Amino acid sequence: MILRYLIPIFFLFQCGYVRGAEELGPKPNGYTVYLFLGEECIISQQYTVLIKRLYQEYASEDLAFKGLFPNPSSSLEKITQFNEKYELPFELAIDHLQRKMGFFKVKVTPEVVVFDEKKKVVIYQGRLDNTFVRVGKRRTITTTSELEDVLKELKNGRSVPFYKTVAVGCYITPLDQLMKNVKMCKPEITGN
Repeated sequence: MILRYLIPIFFLFQCGYVRGAEELGPKPNGYTVYLFLGEECIISQQYTVLIKRLYQEYASEDLAFKGLFPNPSSSLEKITQFNEKYELPFELAIDHLQRKMGFFKVKVTPEVVVFDEKKKVVIYQGRLDNTFVRVGKRRTITTTSELEDVLKELKNGRSVPFYKTVAVGCYITPLDQLMKNVKMCKPEITGN
């Protein structure tokens, strides 16, 4: 029974984020590329080179990147170590309450969501490309690049109709129902 109350206290000390070298936040009239990652997920690790290249080519004032770590086992220390090793140049944050993960119905890492901040709609959700057939099975040649295709269209000012692909990766551990209702990592806002 005591464990039931200690778990929320543990998470209070794990809240926060790691800033990347060049942080660009979501703009009200722009787009955000949410990258759901797992610091222990081999597939997430292997995609870091592609993710950095896409950031360098497509990040702008109107297109922000944000890395989210939704697994309950993620911690600031682990994410900091991940970022020291892979050097992602944008903000990385913990999604311990799995709010963004739940909102977008993300199930695995890595999974990407491209979100239109002005219209408040998802443009694209799924895999970065088709390199992975399943966990542990790679293609020898990547033949599609869904995320880059969407980013090219946005950079060229074209509208992108919504579409979705199935992401291949490491399953995210869902939080216990008790934890989903705990208010943490959000400052209380009180009226005067």
